[in-house]
Amino acid sequence: MKLSLFYLPTYVPELNGSMVQFYKDMLEEIEFADQNGLDGVWFAEHHFFGYGGATPSVPVLAAAAAQRTQRIRIGSGVALIVLNDPVRVAEEFAMLDNLSGGRLDFGVGRAFQRVEYDAFSVPMDESRARFNEAHDIILKAWSDEPVTIAGKFRSLRNVNVIPKPVQRPHPPIYVACIMTPDSFEFTGTHGYNLMYVPYVAKPEESVARIRTYREWLAKAGYDPATRDVMMCVHAFCGESANHARDYPRPFVRNYFRLAAEANLVDAENDQYKGYSGLGKVFAHIQDNYDFMYPNQVIFGNPDQFLERIAHYEAMGATHVSLIVNFGGMPHAEILHSLERVVKHVLPHLQREPQTAAAR
Repeated sequence: MKLSLFYLPTYVPELNGSMVQFYKDMLEEIEFADQNGLDGVWFAEHHFFGYGGATPSVPVLAAAAAQRTQRIRIGSGVALIVLNDPVRVAEEFAMLDNLSGGRLDFGVGRAFQRVEYDAFSVPMDESRARFNEAHDIILKAWSDEPVTIAGKFRSLRNVNVIPKPVQRPHPPIYVACIMTPDSFEFTGTHGYNLMYVPYVAKPEESVARIRTYREWLAKAGYDPATRDVMMCVHAFCGESANHARDYPRPFVRNYFRLAAEANLVDAENDQYKGYSGLGKVFAHIQDNYDFMYPNQVIFGNPDQFLERIAHYEAMGATHVSLIVNFGGMPHAEILHSLERVVKHVLPHLQREPQTAAAR
C-alpha cells in the first residue's frame, strides 16, 4: 500500500492567510512527507475559484516541491491536457522530470468544469477528441524523433521537443477516471495507472468500476497486479476518535461550499454523462457531514485510520493519496495529523520499497 499527499487545495483567505503563506505551508507539509516516509505528492490543476484555483500551474508548484525534496515521487493529479497546448505540456513536464531527477508521475485528465472550458475558449463537446489527440502528441514529443503530425486541433512539422524526460520512454502515466465508462476503457487498454475519487459513488459502484478497469487491462495483455490504483481521500488523523470526527467538520463544509461555487454550470451532457447537477451535489454534501463521515473519508484515531485504509484496499486500491489540506484547516493541525500518521500508521502498513510505478 502506497501512501501519498494529494493537493486540490481549497483556498479560504480568512483562514489560510495570504497566498504567499498558503504556498509556504503546502511546501512545508510536502517537505515533512519527504523526510518521513510517504511515497509521493500530487497536484491538481484547476482555475479561477477557491476550489483548486490556487494551483493553476502544476509544473510551477511541482518544481518548487522538487527542489525542497529528495525522494518522494511528484505527480500531476491531473494536468488538464485538453485546456493546454500539448507541446507546452510535453516541454514543461519533461523539464519537471529533469529538475526532480526522474521523479515525475504524469497524471492526465479531461477537466470537467464548464467554466474552465469557456474561459479557455475550448468547446466542451470536443473534450474526448482533444484529449486523445493531446495524449498522442505528448508521447510523440517525448520520443527521440522529431514530431510531424496533422491533427484536427494541432499540427506539427518536424518539431523536436527538448528536454526529453529522464524516465524512458516516458514517466509513469496515470489517468483520472471518475464516472465515464470510456475513460476506464482508455486507461486499461493503454496499460496506464488509475486515479480515482471514491466519494463520487457508492462503494459497490467504485468496486465495479475498478473491476472494469482491470478487465480492460487484462484484455489488452497487461497484468493488473502491476498497475497502481490510486484513490484520493480526505484524511485527518486525530488525537482521539471524537477529535477526528468533530474537528474536520467545518473544513469539510468549506471545501464543498467552494466546490459547489465552481460547478454551478453543468458540464456538457453527451461528453460527461452522470455529471449533471454536480454543483447541487456538492452543496448537499456541504450541509450533510454524514454523507462524508465516516464512510467516505479517512478521519479517525490511528487505529481507525488503519481500518479505513484497509477498507480502500479491499475496494481495490493499491495506493491511497491523502487530501490533508482542505477548507482552510490550520497548517499546524495538518502537520500534527501527519505526525500521527507517520508515528502510528506507517509502521503498520505493508509497503514495498519505493520504486517507479508501472509505465
